[in-house]
Amino acid sequence: MKVNDFAYQVALRTIELLEHTQHYKVSEDLRKDIAAKVLAEVNEILARSK
Repeated sequence: MKVNDFAYQVALRTIELLEHTQHYKVSEDLRKDIAAKVLAEVNEILARSK
């Protein structure tokens, strides 16, 4: 699995958890926007995790 694919799945799962535990409703457009931002920041996120 590619790191980008993993990051994308983590972003989507985080949104799902917020929807179910905090009763947020995230629109499809916002969901796509958040996932795109996470993908764009993958290298920076990895650098911070070291």
